[in-house]
Amino acid sequence: MDKSKAFEEARKIAWGSIWVLAGIGVAEILISTFTGSLTLFADGLDSIADGIVSFIVWFGIRMIHRPRSDSFHFGYAKIESLAALIAAIAILILGAFIVYHAYERIIHPSETINPEITMVTLLAAGSISLYRAFQVRRVAKKFNLVSLTLDAKNSIKDGSASFIGFGSVLLGYFGIQYMDAIGGIIIAGYIFFMAYTAIRESSLVLLDAVKDPDLHDEIKEHITTSFNVDVQDVQIRPLGHGSYAQIHVILDQKMTLDNVYEIVEKIKLSVAEKFNIDEIVIEPTPNNGS
Repeated sequence: MDKSKAFEEARKIAWGSIWVLAGIGVAEILISTFTGSLTLFADGLDSIADGIVSFIVWFGIRMIHRPRSDSFHFGYAKIESLAALIAAIAILILGAFIVYHAYERIIHPSETINPEITMVTLLAAGSISLYRAFQVRRVAKKFNLVSLTLDAKNSIKDGSASFIGFGSVLLGYFGIQYMDAIGGIIIAGYIFFMAYTAIRESSLVLLDAVKDPDLHDEIKEHITTSFNVDVQDVQIRPLGHGSYAQIHVILDQKMTLDNVYEIVEKIKLSVAEKFNIDEIVIEPTPNNGS
């Protein structure tokens, strides 16, 4: 797979998602000022929050190609996780804002003006979000990009939230009280879940936590089985979209430098292909024969 082509197409699709979701959110918020629908307002904020997530994905993909510097020896990949953490905190504040206004709406009910416009807007927003989600997922599957897969799932969540909002407004249209406020609370729940997921994932990356605890042993077994080489230790560090591995192997001290170089390069290539690790450092340790 041509990685430069993959990242270029990924950047384009993520950039498009930013503007589509932000446009939907702004449109919903503007229309909600005329209809008075809290559900529509909450869904608009949710769309803008999803646009922020798409921006983080785009920014992370863009930062992957930035060269290392004297201050950042491992590159800038973790900037994506830091940005995700900050965005998640902002999203939590948005969710709390929606819940507060929903509570006010329950205590002091107000009638939604032109609910038909609200329902049409929610249907349109949900349909556009889902269509965009399937476009993003197609590119994510084509190039096996995890960040875009998460972005697609996020857009699917945004579309489903719009349809749930439509259902709550529809029930309110038929006389069931407080459904507009309840719809806002449900969408706020979506926002809280998304923020929780973003905080958890970004915090784990920033703390160098490895998602797959068995990867350490799998790499050891692969090297031992494939190359008949003992492995002293494997240390893995997540780097945003990719990961870094430092592997300590035990080699015969009688091996020539050329032979050591040859087997080290073969191990690096094999581990990178099998486990999709971006950066690998092999540290050979001499076997004293004891």
